[in-house]
Amino acid sequence: MIVIVHDYILRCIKNILERTEMTLNFRFIKTALLSFVPVLGLVLISTLSLKAQKEIDPTVQLDPVKSLFAQSNKSGKEVQSEIDAIDDSTNTIVQEFRQNFQQLKDLTLYNDQLAILIDRQERKMVRVEKDIASISSLTRSVMPLMFKMIDALDSFVELDVPFLINERRQRVAGLRNLMNNPDASPAEKYRKISEAYEIENEYGRTIEAYTGKVSPDDDRTVNFLRIGRNSYIYQTLDGDEAAVWSRKLGDWKKLGGSYRTPIQMGIRIANEQAAPDLMVVPLEVTSE
Repeated sequence: MIVIVHDYILRCIKNILERTEMTLNFRFIKTALLSFVPVLGLVLISTLSLKAQKEIDPTVQLDPVKSLFAQSNKSGKEVQSEIDAIDDSTNTIVQEFRQNFQQLKDLTLYNDQLAILIDRQERKMVRVEKDIASISSLTRSVMPLMFKMIDALDSFVELDVPFLINERRQRVAGLRNLMNNPDASPAEKYRKISEAYEIENEYGRTIEAYTGKVSPDDDRTVNFLRIGRNSYIYQTLDGDEAAVWSRKLGDWKKLGGSYRTPIQMGIRIANEQAAPDLMVVPLEVTSE
């Protein structure tokens, strides 16, 4: 190693001399030589250090270094293991935090929406309670009116032309039973009464033919013809006898044979067995 340093110094001096050429003065050479004094000191120190190292046993010198290196490697591995474990734990915690934070956001939005729904439902409940209170008041005033409507309908049926009398009486009786039914709402009761009135109203605008008994006291089967409420007629099945209901008499009034064919035509038209046409039927005109 000393030889290498000496060669290096000589090469440096040679380079300096070549660069300065022959015109350099003594002062420059002196300065260049003085700049290498520290280098020479380092060379001497390195020489003494190498000599001292040769006197020490290499095995004794390397054992502590090997031991320190091995211990350092072991400590580094343990530290790296701890770092990896902490990193894994940190990642897990961060992932859980993100999931919990997202759940918190979702629950917050859900609670806000639920609060809006609850507020609207509470307002609706208030309106419903007010409506119930008003309906209760209305029901108290409507119930007597509905009973009066049923009584009026019952009287009308009994005073009217007695067509389909049993069916119409049963309808009125059904309305009275409905009024005593606690499961039926006031709206349903009123609807049924209105339907009964509408049915009675339709009788005055329609034509109808059907077969039945003349009366409870007369069990003969005859053909009935109803033209609105203006004419209510029956004709025996053989066509030999016919009668019209008289409101004035409150009973049947016999008809002559001249009405036989018109009545049969009317029955066919009512049963949709013939096209509508003009026909002559008996009418009872009452004057007061």
